[in-house]
Amino acid sequence: MKKKVLALGLSVVVTAAIFTGCTKKEPTPVDENKPGVNETAGETNGNLVDGTYLVKTEVSDHGNYSMAKLEVKDGQIEALDYNEYLVDSGDAKNESNYPYAEGIAVIKDLNAQFNDKKDLSAVDFDAVSGATSTKGTFKEITGQLLDKASKGETYTPVFKDGEYEAKAEEASHGWLAEVKVKVQDGQIVGVDYAEIAVEDADGVKVGDRKSADNYAYEPAFEVAKAMQKLIVDNNGTENLNVDSITGATTTRTTVIELVNQALSSAK
Repeated sequence: MKKKVLALGLSVVVTAAIFTGCTKKEPTPVDENKPGVNETAGETNGNLVDGTYLVKTEVSDHGNYSMAKLEVKDGQIEALDYNEYLVDSGDAKNESNYPYAEGIAVIKDLNAQFNDKKDLSAVDFDAVSGATSTKGTFKEITGQLLDKASKGETYTPVFKDGEYEAKAEEASHGWLAEVKVKVQDGQIVGVDYAEIAVEDADGVKVGDRKSADNYAYEPAFEVAKAMQKLIVDNNGTENLNVDSITGATTTRTTVIELVNQALSSAK
């Protein structure tokens, strides 16, 4: 009888010990609103490497993208500038070129919060209503910038800032091709390719821009749009992969030639 009681007592003790050990190993609940691993660099500003850091996302199907620049001085965050841009003009979204005022307000608020606190984990994303996509992109890009700053992966501008233009030497079938390229922070932020009428024709006057309203060959517009995105994403035409862009070969070639010509004075 005593042996049975002793065995029962030992069993209870072992069970309790196992239960206690398992309890200690339970993971701490994760707060989904907290920054990710790469975003915690902002909590240790003194470990950041001085310099300029930049991250640019790919152009979306809607023709816009995000870009942000971080400045670090004396190991401390000096300033962050996050914005969203339109790929054709290279302009940042504002009240005159973007219909959703709420999105613009969110960008301003997040920039102000971060530059005030200098700590991504202290930014109150819940206090900013709307523009969920913008909030997510801001958090992701800023986290990447802080990670780069903690490793000293500084950014060197590729081109001189400015607006550059080029025109074809000759017109083709009554249209003269031209391009405008905008560079900001050493990055190509906008490419506007157009073909302008140099002679009157049926439904077309001199100075008209080629469009779906006055030109029936749609692939030419699709190719121009695809090239525009590709060049901004690639930040230039060097090693440009155009294999995925089919049709309107002349348009594709002309865009590349004119962009190269425009950027020749930007280096």
